[in-house]
Amino acid sequence: MNQEYSDELRSDTIIFIIPLMVLLATIIGIVGLVGNLSGGFAQVWVWLAIIAISLPTGRYSWRLIKQGSEKPGSMLFLSVHMGLMTMALTRTWGILNPNPLPYFFAIFIIVASMTLSPIAGFKNWFACVALLILGVYLAGGLTWPVLLRLSLPIGFNLLVAAAMYFSAMEWQYAVESVSFLHIRAQQRRDELFAIKEEISSTNNRLVFLNQQLDQARQQAINERDLRTRFMNNVSHELRTPMNAIVNFAHILIQGGAGSVNSGQQDYLERIEKSGWHLLDMLNDLLDMAQIESGEFKLYLEVTDLHTVCEEAAIAAQGLILEKEGLEFRTEYADEWPQVYVDRIRIKQALINLLGNAAKYTEVGHVTLRVHFDDTAVYVQVIDTGIGIAPEHHDIVFQEFKQVDETAARKRIGTGLGLPITRHLIERHDGTISLESQPGKGAVFTIQIPRYFPDDNAQEPQIAEAAASQA
Repeated sequence: MNQEYSDELRSDTIIFIIPLMVLLATIIGIVGLVGNLSGGFAQVWVWLAIIAISLPTGRYSWRLIKQGSEKPGSMLFLSVHMGLMTMALTRTWGILNPNPLPYFFAIFIIVASMTLSPIAGFKNWFACVALLILGVYLAGGLTWPVLLRLSLPIGFNLLVAAAMYFSAMEWQYAVESVSFLHIRAQQRRDELFAIKEEISSTNNRLVFLNQQLDQARQQAINERDLRTRFMNNVSHELRTPMNAIVNFAHILIQGGAGSVNSGQQDYLERIEKSGWHLLDMLNDLLDMAQIESGEFKLYLEVTDLHTVCEEAAIAAQGLILEKEGLEFRTEYADEWPQVYVDRIRIKQALINLLGNAAKYTEVGHVTLRVHFDDTAVYVQVIDTGIGIAPEHHDIVFQEFKQVDETAARKRIGTGLGLPITRHLIERHDGTISLESQPGKGAVFTIQIPRYFPDDNAQEPQIAEAAASQA
């Protein structure tokens, strides 16, 4: 690529030089013709030949170079005009003293170095020396004094050849450097273009993927809304008949329709118990549907947690104490700080945790512990059950997820208790955490912000948050 670029520059140079040298040769021919008109044809034919040959040769050489034959065109032009210069020298050697034409050969040395190659200047110098000697010989013979006269232009032309060699080498190095930089720039441009095309393609793919994601997200939202409406409708439709079944079973157990024997009472108690269990499941489904649809509401009030914890403990004792070898404990603080909560929803969260602990604990104890610090109240449900592996701690708070499917099939449930509890606590600006290892039980910790009556900004802030969430 560098050589092609150098050849292109040399071609442009010779195309520019040819007209100038043709003009110079024509001027020399005209001057010689005018100066020798009185001598007849024998004195003027050389000058006529210079005028007649220079222009056609220049045109033909110029055409060859334009067609891509730079070297043949340049060599033809230089050879012909060096011959014409030698012819002019033979006619002026004995007439002009000193004769400037030997110095004119330096022009051909310069042109050769510029248009052919740096070393071509030295080659052209040898040719010029030979033509000088030939021209002088044809003009009147060679003698030592004549050779001494020629030594000065020959030495001058040699210096010109040397100077042009170094100049041409420097020029060629500069050309190669520029060419290299040009190639690098083209490569970088091509690389940038390729990167641009790749970025454009990637952007198009990202646009397509974003569109697909938007469609999938919208489809997921639609499916979630459909599922939420379905759970909402089913829960509402089933709660009324289930309430009727539970209430009528309870009335029959109490003898409201006459006395029942022990076998009938056992069946009715099973019906009532199963009915309450189904109602709990329906309530979980309805709560989750309201949470997902944004219709879940909190009714906040200032209270302490003592009554809430006691009611939750009483509700959960039936599940805990029906298992032999399972003990229920409470560990309360000496004081009960105030909190700003929905009492029913906090009790629901505690019942969910206590029921979950009783479900997965066969022996040992389930403990409800309450303590507090300067900023928050901590309610802990501690059990000695099967435990949960650390990698599953996040899964248990996801809807319809149960870690141990085998154990879950033995224990009836929707898998919504812990997710609903998490939503309930987070809606109170609280947190719920889990500490557990397989076989070492579990500790669920609820953290709820304390309420301070002397802080005027605290209550409106929580109430506003609750109102906005509702």
